[in-house]
Parts: sequence; C-alpha cells; structure tokens
Amino acid sequence: MTFLSFAALATTLFAADTSIPPADGITASVEVHSGGPPMTGGWTLSPADVMPDDMALPAWVETPEVVSLADPAKPSPAPRLKLGIGVRGRIDIRFNDVNGAGDRATSTHASFDTLILSANYDGLRFFGSADYRFYGGNFIYGRRNGYQGYPGEIQFLSYAYAGAKLSPNDRVTVGIQPVPFDDRYWGSSWYNSLGFVYGLEEVYNTGISYTHSDDRVSVSAGFFPVAGPPGIGNSRDSARYSVNIVRGDPYLPFASRNAERNMAIGKVRYTLASTARGQLSVTGSGWASQVHSFDTGENGSRHAFALSLKDDRRPLRFKLLAAHQDIDPRNAERNDLIAVGDYDFSYNIAAKGTLTFAEMGYAVDTGSFPFSLDVYASYARVLKKAAFADTQRINVGAFWNDKASKRIRIWTEMLVGRNDPYVGAGQFTSGAAQGGDNRWKASVLMMFGYYM
Repeated sequence: MTFLSFAALATTLFAADTSIPPADGITASVEVHSGGPPMTGGWTLSPADVMPDDMALPAWVETPEVVSLADPAKPSPAPRLKLGIGVRGRIDIRFNDVNGAGDRATSTHASFDTLILSANYDGLRFFGSADYRFYGGNFIYGRRNGYQGYPGEIQFLSYAYAGAKLSPNDRVTVGIQPVPFDDRYWGSSWYNSLGFVYGLEEVYNTGISYTHSDDRVSVSAGFFPVAGPPGIGNSRDSARYSVNIVRGDPYLPFASRNAERNMAIGKVRYTLASTARGQLSVTGSGWASQVHSFDTGENGSRHAFALSLKDDRRPLRFKLLAAHQDIDPRNAERNDLIAVGDYDFSYNIAAKGTLTFAEMGYAVDTGSFPFSLDVYASYARVLKKAAFADTQRINVGAFWNDKASKRIRIWTEMLVGRNDPYVGAGQFTSGAAQGGDNRWKASVLMMFGYYM
C-alpha cells in the first residue's frame, strides 16, 4: 500500500464514518515516537545516523495502544482526517570516527535528516495511519558510500494500516503495522534502544492483529505472513524503516540471505496501579516465526520473549525489561549470526542473546518557559555466548517541545557504546554479532524537527 493509496482509503473511511450513527462514543489514542540509519564515508557504517521518528510526540507524552470509552453523556467526537509533513535536520559529533585516510578523528556534521509525510484518520468506527519517508543528501548517504547525494535518494513506507473499532474495548487492524511485542517504543530515546538494533523494538510488519483492552488487562495478538516491503535505495533488501531479517549486502562478512515469515506475535499487559498521573504495569510478550534461508532452501525459526515492568506516573518514571531471542537461520555457513537491515544498510546480529534494559526519566517543570523538557537516562546490554563480545549502550538525553503548537521538537542525546553498531567507527557490520574492537566509544546527536 502506497502513501497515496492510503490517503484515498482514509477518505473512503471518512465518508463511511460520517454516514453511520455514533458508535457509543468510542475513541482511540494514536501511538507515537522515534528512531535512524548508519554512517559511513569510505569508512564504517553506523546506523545511529538516520534513526526514525513518527509524526507525533514520544511514547511517554501520549499513552499508546489504548482504546478508551468516552463519557456516554457527551457527544462523540467527529471523524478526523489529518495530513501532516515533518522536516528534520541534525548535528552529529562523533568522537571515535575515522577520516578519509582511515585515521582516528573526531568529526562534526550539520546536515539534512529526513522529510516525513503522514496521514492519520480517527473516526467513530474506523481508524488508520500511514507514514512515508525521504532520506539522502547528507553525510551518511554520500558519494563515498555509492550515493549521488540528493534528498529522496532513499525512500520507503514506514507503515500503512487501517482498522475497525468492534466495541469500546476491541479493535482489529490490517496492513503494515506495529507488531505487539512489548511497548512499541521501549524507552524515550530518539535512537530507541538496543531492542531496535536486534529487531525487537518498533517493528512494522504486514498482517492482521486484534486488541482487547479494559481497566486492568490489555491483550494484543497478531499474525504477520511477511515483513514490511523494502523501498528505494542501493541495498539488496534494507531500504526499510524497521530492522528486519534481510538478504545481506556484499560488504557484509558471511552475508546470509534470509527472510522472516509467518510471524505469530502477542502480548498481555496488566495494570498494577493507576492514577491521574499514569500507570504501573507489567507486560509479557512472545514471538514465534519461520526464518527461510535462500541459500539452503531450508526453513529455520525465530523465538523471542520479553517481560517488562513500567511506571509512567509522572514526573518521575522508569522501565525495566528483559528479553531473550533465539534464531535458527539454517544458513549455509554460520548459524550463530544473521543479517538484518534498515535505512538501506545491512549488518550482522548474534542469532542468540539475552537483552536487559533499564531507563529512568523525569519531566522537568519549566514554568513560563515556552518549551517543555523531559530528561532521561538508560543502560542496555545484550549478553551473548562466550565467544562473542557483549553489546552495551549508555544513553543520556533530553527532549524539548514547544508548548504552544507542539510543532517544534528538539532532541539532544549522548551515546556511549561498546560493540554498538550505532556508536563509533569499526562497529557497524559485526558489533552486534561477534563484537567490534570491544572499546567504549561516544557520540553526540542534536536533532531539530518541525512538524505540521
């Protein structure tokens, strides 16, 4: 489904919604957030450079995945179709980069990031959302990496889905949509967490899902025959938003060629406590799928599960999460690693690993200052088998949003990583698998966005 075809579908839904009686005051919240691609140069790829970002505020600003029942005594809201556009620029400071001669250096870049087109529809009985992105024309997609260097050289559909509200507590969704594995966004960072690197966080696949929510329990389950489709770029299979299992590019060591199919994914969330300031909840998630090898013709498997505890009762909030992933790729060469890709670059990850993640955040009272401020800090580690070096990341950041229109959004983050493909030269292709040089590296990102 293209962006234009989704806009046409949204118009049809709008017409249908306005011709039927109100559905008992059903409303639905729209979930939101962020993410980017790699860096290189004739240098080393490092996807910390074009992380994505939905056309709305971070997940901790607007509570995601909630279907709520409006007061029956009040009139139902009118169906609403909103078309949006967002433009972002960025400043990168890389303390462990390399120059054209291959020597270690600190590099600074000010560049265009992305153009985002969005469509969101929320009606009495139907809803839908789509997001399409244009990248290129910056230091990440330069001539040294085989690009012409113009905006829009890399482009892809992030997601496009539509659904029906079956009741105040039930809905069904079809299309390229977020899979129900823990929260859509595990934390507050624009970079997302290491969960994104390993293809477990903010994943959009093609299929159908069902969600039931009440005051205490929320259950979501879906079946996804295939991943989201690749877009336009130079890579074999990685011009995409989500990190998916892909056909690896020629530069990749042991480049495997796989595809994930027939994914059954679900989660259960239980609310332990709830106040006007937020909720304390626990979530359990599971993922089982088939992994096909184009090299051997055999079908392997992927199994993952996660358990998390989250307290978003502001101003102070925290989240703790543990996840385990076991992929059997049935490859011709190595089965202890597999190629994944996003933003037109592919890299290797360990086929088996246990991920731990912890984050704390605080909403700062800025008084009469025209911008709101949220600060956060997180630590994540992926524990691998003995022969592989663990991947670690420390992230300290701040998010600014103008109070009047909420159109101006500014992220500032410092990442310190070890064997992290998103941080430092020499880590991208194998840091998340066997490991890079096993040294701590650092970078700073400032992202500026204007959304209409």
